[in-house]
Amino acid sequence: MGNSESALISEKQLEIYQLETFFTRKEILHIYQSFESLNPDKVREAFMAGNYQVKMDYQEVIQLAELKYSPFKDRICRVFSEDQSGDMTFSDFLDMLSVMSMQAPKDLKAAYAFKIYDFNDDDEIDRTDLDELVNRVTGFRMKTEDVDGIVDEILKECDMDENGTLTAAEFEDILHKSPEFSAHFNIEV
Repeated sequence: MGNSESALISEKQLEIYQLETFFTRKEILHIYQSFESLNPDKVREAFMAGNYQVKMDYQEVIQLAELKYSPFKDRICRVFSEDQSGDMTFSDFLDMLSVMSMQAPKDLKAAYAFKIYDFNDDDEIDRTDLDELVNRVTGFRMKTEDVDGIVDEILKECDMDENGTLTAAEFEDILHKSPEFSAHFNIEV
C-alpha cells in the first residue's frame, strides 16, 4: 500500500481503529483499499476531507467478494450497520471484518452470529428463524416437511429449556461444541 492511501487516514484515526479492532495498522490500510474500491471517488473525497463517516450503501457493500454470494449478506450488513440499514461506514466495515476475523474470540463471533440468525430481531431464535436459516443454507431447495424435520431436530438437540426457542446462551453453548464454527464464521482480510 502506498503512502497516498495511508495519508488519507490520520495517524490518530489509525490508532483508534487498531484499538477498536483485532487488526494491525497494515491490515487496516489493506481493508481501507477494499472499502475504497467499492466507490473510489466517493471514499477518497470524503477521507481527504477527514470525513471517516462516509457511507457505502448496501448495494455497494455486497459487491465485496466475500459477501457477494453469501446467503446471509443482507443480515450481515444490517447487523454491522450502525443504523441497521445495511449501509456501512468504514468503521462499520472494519467492525464486521474484525468480528469475522480469525483473531476474534469465539464468544464475540457467537454473539454476532446469533444476531445474524435472529431474522425477526426478537432476541431469540425461534422456529421461523430456523426455517429461514435452513432455507438459506440449502438455497430454498428443500421441501417444507424436510425443513420442518431439520428444525425439529435442531430444537430437540439445542433447546435446553424446551420452550421452542433458542436463547443467546443456548446458541452460544451449541457453537462452543462446534470446533469448526470459528473457521466458517470468517472473512479473510
